[in-house]
Amino acid sequence: MQHFDVIVIGGGHAGVEAAAAAARRGARTLLMTQRASDLGAMSCNPSIGGPGKSQMVAEIDAMGGIMARAADAAGIHFRTLNASHGAATRALRAQIDRGLYHDAVVAMLNEHPNLTIAFETVESIDLTAATVNGSYSAGALVFTTGTFLNGLATRGAEKIPSGRLCDDGTYQAPDKNISGILADAGFHIMRLKTGTPARILRDSINFDVCEVQPADNPHEWFSAPDARNNREVACYITHTTDATHAIIRENIASAPMYNGDIRGTGPRYCPSLEDKVMRFPEHLSHHVFLEPEGLDSDLIYPNGISTSFGADIQDKWIRTIPGLENARVARYGYAIEYDAIDARALNSCLQSKDLPHLFFAGQINGTSGYEEAAAQGLVAGANAAAHALNLAPLALDRTNSMIGVMIDDITTLGVDEPYRMFTSRAEYRLHLRADNAIARLGGAAVELGLISRAEFDEKYERRASIIAENDRFYAGYIERNRREMDAYRRDMALKIPRDFDYRAMPGLTNELVEKLTTTRPENIAALSRIPGMTPAGIMVVLRKIRRG
Repeated sequence: MQHFDVIVIGGGHAGVEAAAAAARRGARTLLMTQRASDLGAMSCNPSIGGPGKSQMVAEIDAMGGIMARAADAAGIHFRTLNASHGAATRALRAQIDRGLYHDAVVAMLNEHPNLTIAFETVESIDLTAATVNGSYSAGALVFTTGTFLNGLATRGAEKIPSGRLCDDGTYQAPDKNISGILADAGFHIMRLKTGTPARILRDSINFDVCEVQPADNPHEWFSAPDARNNREVACYITHTTDATHAIIRENIASAPMYNGDIRGTGPRYCPSLEDKVMRFPEHLSHHVFLEPEGLDSDLIYPNGISTSFGADIQDKWIRTIPGLENARVARYGYAIEYDAIDARALNSCLQSKDLPHLFFAGQINGTSGYEEAAAQGLVAGANAAAHALNLAPLALDRTNSMIGVMIDDITTLGVDEPYRMFTSRAEYRLHLRADNAIARLGGAAVELGLISRAEFDEKYERRASIIAENDRFYAGYIERNRREMDAYRRDMALKIPRDFDYRAMPGLTNELVEKLTTTRPENIAALSRIPGMTPAGIMVVLRKIRRG
């Protein structure tokens, strides 16, 4: 049996960041995924960044991750969103060439000499012994399985067991084993849902009737400017019409989300078009963003019209959209249901509270989006290496990173729908800006071996003047933020024992006892965020902790 320090299962955005982070920390790492094409695959929208997301991409970059550099190498259309707003809410978003992104990810993974990649289906796992397929063992396992756990794609009456529809039109087989193994180990399994729109052939679209959305020129970069990447393509905007909505309403009984065929919970902030039409009848039209899938691709991604209707219904309403009257569909949209765990079973290191050699990242934790997955992957991989090699952990929290906000949210509050990151989720967002990510996280990244001192110096020097100027503009607010963060950190320092017994404590309702027993918050700061927790209840717990 071949032994590794860390085994990462899954090669999507979470998996590649986890494997690379573990390897950067010196762990002998095995990354297992079904196909070479899985590495950095953009299964849905070919874009990186946006509000809340670009801040996390900057943080990934500050800690030596892959996503920002790969996005710069593969970007074909860059725009700064909220450009007229303050720096805390500005967000860089880039349209990405799928093939170039995959190539960049593979090249960066190959820079890690202690990283091995096995294109192999996971057939069996022994959680206790930390062995996979009876051939590999490890000091820590990282699960980054995306939508593959009992994945089921639905398009009208058509149901296909699958974790992903591939670029060649084939469906990738789902995993039928891991969910049961995790459930047997005590993890609570949830059923979630996401979806994707049809892909439309570029030469069948009349762009003349659409609004042009040019790229910024010059534009910002996620990491460092790459003089070799001077590509620029245009995106376009169109909209749905009364006729679109009428067809959807007339056929809503055949929509799997409305006839009971799909039971998984979908993301509130990225609804299907049928959801938009039915839930928001006051909106007479919805934007459709026509986004190229690559420089040489003949496909356009119509962002905003995700759907699970059958192909015949999709054909009807797609052609009621201006510019798409003669649209030829290369691949029809579909919904996909998959299993996820309740992330409240994890601590802030994305480590299982009961089986400390297990780590989890990405959609398996109930999140949605490439950036959310990649950010978790970096944290899980870095901490899996720490567990296997007895190193210091990577500690992120609400005061030092957007990534820390996301992890605290999902591990403290759990999710009842796929979680998406927004700047509004962060109470200290004036401090957690994209421009100062290297100042916030770079020093710790150097100490943990995630980036070199030379990399830190280069990144910080490039950002220093921007950081100083934005700090000066926000000075009063940042000072208030700092006082609030100091108070929060004091609460974080008040640790709660893992075996703390909340039963029969005056001031705690039965509902709170159940929530606290399920979540097992690590500290008073996390405990205070549990829904329903009262100041009196906090004091009851504090008194018991102080009495030992």
